[in-house]
Amino acid sequence: MTSNWEYKVITLRRGGGGIHFTQTPTDDETIAALNREGALGWELVNAVYRGSGQATLLYLKRPR
Repeated sequence: MTSNWEYKVITLRRGGGGIHFTQTPTDDETIAALNREGALGWELVNAVYRGSGQATLLYLKRPR
């Protein structure tokens, strides 16, 4: 059986002190985003943490 998937990328940022400044999202913010998307049928495939002060990328998929 072949599955068709749709994919989504979420960039998690936290408020910042200017255009080029991004604070790393908190655990609670990340959990809230994952729970919100999970309720819509999205499944986390991968997460990329690019370092302190950077956005975190969440890669999700769900069946079409």
